[in-house]
Amino acid sequence: MIYDVIVVGTGAGGSTVARELSIKGLDVLILEKGEFIPSGSAVTGIKTADLILNQDEVKIPEYEFLKYPGELMYIEGVGGTTPVSLANACYACTTCYSNSPTAQFKIHDLELFEELMEASRDLKVGPLPQTRTGPVTRKIWDAAEKLGYFVEPMPKFIDYSRCNNCGLCIAGCTNGAKWDATDFVNDAVQAGATLVREFTVNKVLHSEGKCYGVEGVDSQGDTKTYQAQKVILAAGALNTPKILINSQITAGVGEGLFTDLFITVGGFLKDAKLNQEIPMGIKSEFGAYFLSPHFSSQLIHLMVEKGFVARNDDVVGLMVKIADEANGSLNDDGSITKTLTSWDLKLLTEGYDKAVEILTEIGVDPSSIVATHIRGAHPGGTAAMGKVVDRSLETEIKDLFIADASVIPQAPGRPPILTITSLAKRLAKNIIQETVQLKN
Repeated sequence: MIYDVIVVGTGAGGSTVARELSIKGLDVLILEKGEFIPSGSAVTGIKTADLILNQDEVKIPEYEFLKYPGELMYIEGVGGTTPVSLANACYACTTCYSNSPTAQFKIHDLELFEELMEASRDLKVGPLPQTRTGPVTRKIWDAAEKLGYFVEPMPKFIDYSRCNNCGLCIAGCTNGAKWDATDFVNDAVQAGATLVREFTVNKVLHSEGKCYGVEGVDSQGDTKTYQAQKVILAAGALNTPKILINSQITAGVGEGLFTDLFITVGGFLKDAKLNQEIPMGIKSEFGAYFLSPHFSSQLIHLMVEKGFVARNDDVVGLMVKIADEANGSLNDDGSITKTLTSWDLKLLTEGYDKAVEILTEIGVDPSSIVATHIRGAHPGGTAAMGKVVDRSLETEIKDLFIADASVIPQAPGRPPILTITSLAKRLAKNIIQETVQLKN
């Protein structure tokens, strides 16, 4: 059988484009490397890869978070990373960061305003209501404003009529309040798409400059091929470049990796219970980085080392997330090597200092303040627009497209789900329009 379209991956990009195409009547095959992740247990599926951070030869003050090895967080399964997302729907526009994806895509004559609005409606995006702002989040808000920092509610893809404020977004919402990509996968299947799970795509099949299918390994370990008129890779910024390279598509692939580096700075505040509030409910923007309330259990053992017997309820944290320079690369063993530049360090240390200032203002014991090691959670840039794909998200191979974070040229420093969903919507429109023209 020859499908109209094969979609590889079921994250924000793959699920969206599969849904849009299936609803319009195209015969879509969805191939997913992983399995369904039960709601409430998604956090157990998080995996880590070594993030090897080479520092620029620039002397900076000693910060504890620089002492530990870095890591990149990822997850494989139906829905991609969305089941463990904190439901943040940043528009990634120039009002927050001058080099936002919106600005980056405009360089390539790509405007996504309509798609951003459509995606916002589909995901029920809205700012965190004041009535849902927990007491510690409110304290952080007041303290930051007292210190002269602008604070605003975080846009979220949460249906608040179904939300019980449990604070466990990262576990996968058991109430169905938080959108994740499995919702769109289910929509696609109901519209007629075929979903094959536990199938690892190894390469794209192409001849004379045109794509005609994929080859991979099924759950039994058998090699199998599927054919289609078009193939869309949405396997994520770590897997998509591997598939391309295995397919002898190498120019510009795997280069310029960014990860939206972040640390969580936190300390002891007895019975604060930030862990029981909607996470990252507000944000304070500083151009290439932002701060947001964030509970991290990794802070506990660091506080214990300082002599503080802290429980989850006693931890108050602020995430510092930056738009790191896109200079990383993938290694054969699955690790990532990236230079931590003087610019990256400037952003991290500035954010750290502001976080300490705010935490101290709300009453956190200054001697308890610690910071997690540097982590990355939003890899991208490995098949960038202008290098690997054009403004239509098509590669040098005709009818082979990419619809995930790997096409974003430089780090947004912001959660990318809404951006990826919007890109996938644009790609679906292009394919539907071309299909209609061919039929006419």
